[in-house]
Amino acid sequence: MKARPEIVTVIKRLLCFTRNPLIRWSDRLEAALMIGAVLLALLAIPFAAAVGSGAYAEGKGRAAEQAANRQETTAVLLADAPPVHVRLDGVPLDEKAEAVARWTVPGGLIREGVVTVDAGTATGNEVRIWLDASGRPVEAPVTDDDALSQGIGVGTGLWLGWVTLVATVFLACRAALGRSRAAEWAREWRRVAQDRPAA
Repeated sequence: MKARPEIVTVIKRLLCFTRNPLIRWSDRLEAALMIGAVLLALLAIPFAAAVGSGAYAEGKGRAAEQAANRQETTAVLLADAPPVHVRLDGVPLDEKAEAVARWTVPGGLIREGVVTVDAGTATGNEVRIWLDASGRPVEAPVTDDDALSQGIGVGTGLWLGWVTLVATVFLACRAALGRSRAAEWAREWRRVAQDRPAA
């Protein structure tokens, strides 16, 4: 009973790195392209991680800046927000709407303006809003979790985009090699047909 070949031998056979005369040059080229594609995908991981880390650091800095310049307060609605829309299956949509509200800024000054609230919120309800340094309504500050999600998303998206590009180029080259092999087979069959003696 033959012993199982070593893993290196198996890899060599899979990648066509043997002296088998039946292996064509195109098979070896395709194997080399496959190795190159895998290496390019792996080498891109540190670069994608670095870009993702940069995006995370930028988002974290923005979160710290916004947290320092924005403050949360309570506003009272002066008008009903537009009603909640319902899907065809009867499930209400979780959406935002704008409504007029009144709030107090630091220093005791009362202001009125349009704020973003949940759709369907009735007049007189209290809602939490964020104000900038001048007392105007703004979006909630970015959190560290948002910055982390942004960093992961940027890094992962960059790497997946690179892998998609590399895979597309590899598949295009593989298709071209396939057409070349098919044409080579056709030439060989024509040569065989010409060399065969007539009956």
